Amino acid sequence: MGEKWLKLHKDWLPANSSASDNAPVDDDTYGVPFIPIRCPRCNSKDVRCYVTRPPVRYHVCRECGMKFKSVEAV
Repeated sequence: MGEKWLKLHKDWLPANSSASDNAPVDDDTYGVPFIPIRCPRCNSKDVRCYVTRPPVRYHVCRECGMKFKSVEAV
């Protein structure tokens, strides 16, 4: 799906990769790892971010309705 974008922006990729490679992608090379936020009250992963003011994000749990915030690590 993103092959067309990768071909247009091939200078964005590291020199040892190509858009046609089907090799697994290392998370350290292509951004930051995703760590799902959990509700501190009910431990649910069904959480929505409703405001982002870096480095703070405000969330609401869709199961219990608790509002809480998280801070991005540097």
